[in-house]
Amino acid sequence: MKTFLLATIALGAAAFAADKKPTVPNAKLSDFTIGAVVSGPAVSLANTGGKAVVIEAWGVNCGPCLASLPHIEKLAKSNKADTIVIGAESQNSADDKIQEIVKKNKLSYTITKGGVSGPVSFSGIPHAFVFDTTGKLIFSGRPDDKDFDKAVRNAGKAVAATSAFPKK
Repeated sequence: MKTFLLATIALGAAAFAADKKPTVPNAKLSDFTIGAVVSGPAVSLANTGGKAVVIEAWGVNCGPCLASLPHIEKLAKSNKADTIVIGAESQNSADDKIQEIVKKNKLSYTITKGGVSGPVSFSGIPHAFVFDTTGKLIFSGRPDDKDFDKAVRNAGKAVAATSAFPKK
């Protein structure tokens, strides 16, 4: 009986933990820095023009990172009106190696070198950060997480909602 009770408690705790969404750290875009642009449009985290921002930390020697690049490119193209996408190469690779990956994957979004740093610690790449139009961090996690695409869509919706009302 005691074993059954303990197993039931353990299963209940596991189910509760599975239902609980991970919390997003309280951080803002202005707390983050990225490296120098290697490819794509120049960007300034200090002036995003009221757009949402996605920063993905990735590396040229990271299989999961390379596998995520086509998906990030697709997101960058489909959300280009309201979202700035930045790929922050985080393995200190040479510019020519980064350019080779950019060319091979036909990446049109901004690629920087030197990674991304800020108040949110993370281990392992790929890792994505999504910021809404106010610069508030709304997602921190892997780009293959089921909530990543939703966060990107929601961040972009905020732009559409605010631009629907012209400033006086």
